[in-house]
Amino acid sequence: MAQTADLDSTISALQSGLTSLPAEAAVANIESWQQQLQDAAPEIASTLGELKSALTSGNAQSIAQTLKKLGTQTSDAGTSTGGAAGSQVQQLGQMLSQAATSLS
Repeated sequence: MAQTADLDSTISALQSGLTSLPAEAAVANIESWQQQLQDAAPEIASTLGELKSALTSGNAQSIAQTLKKLGTQTSDAGTSTGGAAGSQVQQLGQMLSQAATSLS
């Protein structure tokens, strides 16, 4: 059974610091989000695929660039969603952008 992506646990993992999450766990989290967003937000799912590739290659510059792109897309999605869920999605987008800056 595939792991279901969870907004709270993803935010919690990012709050702990980008490097605190083992690579295997990060890839598993990315894959679960990709699967969930494939139909609803294909552009975000595509960027998640780019992030997974960047992580497996270990290229910090590529990871940072992809995180920045993903942060912007996620924040925009949160804005259009609205409500409490939208606020959480915006928070996640901001955290992704901050993570990108910390790697740059």
